[in-house]
Amino acid sequence: MDQTLLQRVLDGDPEAKAQFGGSEHCAVIDWRDGAPEIVDAVASFLPDGHLVIGRLTERSCELVVQGKPPILAELSSKAAQEQLLFCIGNAIAPEYELRQFRPMDGDSYSIFVAPRSVWAGIDSEHPRAAERLFLSAQRLAAYCSKGFLARMLSRP
Repeated sequence: MDQTLLQRVLDGDPEAKAQFGGSEHCAVIDWRDGAPEIVDAVASFLPDGHLVIGRLTERSCELVVQGKPPILAELSSKAAQEQLLFCIGNAIAPEYELRQFRPMDGDSYSIFVAPRSVWAGIDSEHPRAAERLFLSAQRLAAYCSKGFLARMLSRP
């Protein structure tokens, strides 16, 4: 993780924000990605072998985190990617946390994956920037599970 770039992002540097949202710093999830691609994208920001996908069916996938029992993540048609990101976030907690990098919102997501200690520092030293720039997986899943009209009338 590039601490200097992260600090520039938290300070509001537009160039840094554009650079930070790329695949070098965040797990980039395309709207067409399925469970294997999403798990692999997040896993690439964790220690080798920390997170892998286990058994995969049309309706669920197994998230296997080193040293923990497997977690079954349901894959619904409504907010499937967002719900899977929420499940991955729960699986890798409390050691790691993932949040959507909001400036890169579009037809793909930039997901910043970092140790919990990094998030604690961001939240305590830059609370306004944290709120403005990052969205928890829980809030992202809740927002995307709403109907179209409800999303149009609310903010994540």
